[in-house]
Amino acid sequence: MKKCRKNFIHLSIAVIFGILFYSCKEKDGASETTADAPAGPVLFNDFAPKKGAVRTRLYIEGSNFGNDVNKIKVFIGEQELKVVGSNGKQIYCMIPRYTSSGKVKVVISRSSGESVEHIFPDEFQYAKSTAVGTLAGNVDENGNSSIIDGNFDEARFAYPAYITYEPESNALFVTELDRAVRRVDLETKTVSTLITNGQAGFTKMQTTTLSANTDTLFLTDDNQNLTARTKVAIAYSLRSENYRRVHPYLYDPAAYSCAPHPIHNNMFYNGYAGIAIKKAVFDPFLNELGPKELFKIGGNTNNSSLIFFHPTGNYAYIVSYGCIYKSLYDWTTRELQPPIIFAGSPTAKGDVDAIGTSARIERAYQGVFVKNPNYAGQADEYDFYFCDQYNQSIRTLAPTGVVSTFAGKGSPTPDGSKSGYIDGDPRKEARFADPTGIAYDEQRKIFYIAERNNKRIRTISIE
Repeated sequence: MKKCRKNFIHLSIAVIFGILFYSCKEKDGASETTADAPAGPVLFNDFAPKKGAVRTRLYIEGSNFGNDVNKIKVFIGEQELKVVGSNGKQIYCMIPRYTSSGKVKVVISRSSGESVEHIFPDEFQYAKSTAVGTLAGNVDENGNSSIIDGNFDEARFAYPAYITYEPESNALFVTELDRAVRRVDLETKTVSTLITNGQAGFTKMQTTTLSANTDTLFLTDDNQNLTARTKVAIAYSLRSENYRRVHPYLYDPAAYSCAPHPIHNNMFYNGYAGIAIKKAVFDPFLNELGPKELFKIGGNTNNSSLIFFHPTGNYAYIVSYGCIYKSLYDWTTRELQPPIIFAGSPTAKGDVDAIGTSARIERAYQGVFVKNPNYAGQADEYDFYFCDQYNQSIRTLAPTGVVSTFAGKGSPTPDGSKSGYIDGDPRKEARFADPTGIAYDEQRKIFYIAERNNKRIRTISIE
């Protein structure tokens, strides 16, 4: 009996040892199979989905892939995808921007130095999309921020209100309303402060505008002077000086925006009293530039306005709160003509997409002309994209006078609030908080949006 018990104990120990040994061996074998190219052949079954847009997750099914993503390459046509992970049976990739439709190719490198390549017979169909994202800026837990220079993760904005894109160096000029002008370098992904109140006698900096040849940056100032021409209303800074020096351009009461004609380069700007539109003309007596008032659009109303020339120079839009005026340019006198109300109403505000004066705008601010390929061959090939600050949206004005909503007011809340901070689909998800600045990079097809309340620079990427 004792002998049987002893034999049973020995047998049990042997079985346990065998199980442990087999488990370790199996574990080691699994590691050899999944970590690098396994002993068996690589099999490719299928990929999914067959159609998608930027940031779509693409999965490739099969077996014996290995899990070292550095040895796995996936292509759609000539476009290489980022391989996020692999568990040996499934490869997980992310679709980048500007991908085109094409065959899916997978290349797996083996430890022997050989490569396994497979091209699926089905094509992946790429769907172009538009998405809202965040470029730079952040706030603390109380929603506060301040002017802080640094990289895109570190930089902070206090009150970004206006934005100008400079294509020569791929940079943005962001006006912190009443405070400073910042430079956002899109190549180095850094933010720096160029100009602050006090330089060139600035009191409350308002907007920036580039010359037609982009070598001069013009700046306007609400100098709090409504009558005498004793303070700088417009100043300029040169690219050749790295925009570090500021020079006076014109002395006048407060100016809120300026717009050089894209062909003739003569300067137009606005005043506060009666919402006057002025032209800068040379005064031989004073030997300097002085104001020539062309017309007023506000009557007895005192308010600010913004001027934006069409790229051809044929006309300009004058934006003032709930109304967008259209002023034709006289190529003989080289002056803007008294305008018509082209969209919205100077008295009735709201949020209505419609044509002409039937449209309702709450607070129109900065705008930018963007060529629409669907208008090719027509007399006017440009749409005008503008910020509607209090409607928390980016809207478009077509050459026909039709106003429509392009982005914002997505993912509605139970209380009906339009404001918020959400990236994503422009109309279904994205939300803004007081967007007032907009610029456009035509080459990369990216809008840049300055938001006062979110204190961020947002992007709208178009494909």
